[in-house]
Amino acid sequence: MTQPSNTTGELAELYAFVSSVLADPPDEIAVERLSTEQFPAQASPQSLENGFRLLRQWQADVDEPSETADELKRTHTKLFVGPRPRLQIYESWYADDYLGQPLAAVKSSYRDLNIHPTEDLKEEADHAAVELAALQTLARDGDDEHRRAFLMAHGWWLTDLATDLQEMVDDTFYEAIGWLVEGIVDLDCYLLSLDPNDLERGYDDSPYTPVEPSFKAPFEEQ
Repeated sequence: MTQPSNTTGELAELYAFVSSVLADPPDEIAVERLSTEQFPAQASPQSLENGFRLLRQWQADVDEPSETADELKRTHTKLFVGPRPRLQIYESWYADDYLGQPLAAVKSSYRDLNIHPTEDLKEEADHAAVELAALQTLARDGDDEHRRAFLMAHGWWLTDLATDLQEMVDDTFYEAIGWLVEGIVDLDCYLLSLDPNDLERGYDDSPYTPVEPSFKAPFEEQ
């Protein structure tokens, strides 16, 4: 990978974008905005470039933002909501302990920081959208140490999620999101001098010892 030009602010924007569309499908206003967005023609790593290329391909097919928004809503429901979703985008699901120890571990990460999900955040704490939003805030705040610790404990499954989105999703927009998730994790690992292959669960064989970062949005102190 070449030295990226992305600042942590730009990284935070990418985290925020993928978090938002995994939480909820873009509405008509968001589709209209995204349909005219100038996505980079070149990016590093290659997975980011793949994602941006697919988003440009998706843009070319947007004729009526309202119709595209309706289509994305149907796709999002089929993929992530159900009644029989194709993908369960929770860390605990990928750890084969759905809503079990991994969920408790990530909740412990948030609780030990004295932060709590906002009332309008309906996803569980280990949902991809929530974890990516936490990384977004850490990147925005420039908190490299705590972002590194969070990625090392909870980032291990995001590449697998990205691969599933790339391979199991018959939709250009969400396939693009899969490539962007892979690219963001690879880029962030590069910026933090981490090897993506070294990311591992922080809770399997020993009691989980949370770090003490101080991220806020989309969380709030109580």
